[in-house]
Amino acid sequence: MKTVMNEHSSFFYRALAAVAMIAPIALVFAAGTLPEGLERGDLIVYGHGVLLAGLATALALRAAYTLGFSKAFKIAVSEPKHSATA
Repeated sequence: MKTVMNEHSSFFYRALAAVAMIAPIALVFAAGTLPEGLERGDLIVYGHGVLLAGLATALALRAAYTLGFSKAFKIAVSEPKHSATA
C-alpha cells in the first residue's frame, strides 16, 4: 500500500501546491494590515514576484534532483577530501 510519505515526489508536489495556494492569501492579509500611507499594491506585486521565483527555483531544483544530479553529488561527496594547504 502506498502512502504519501512513501511517495516523496508526491509529498513534494503537494507541499508545493499548498504553498502556491496559501502564500498569495497571506500576502493579501498582510497588505490589509499595513498602516495607511504604505503602498499595499507594491507589497502584493513584489511578494507575488518573490513567491513565483521561489516556486520556480524549487521546481528547478527538484527537476535537477530527479534527472540524476543526486547521483553525481553522492559520488562527489563520497570521494576523500584532499587538503590543499601546505
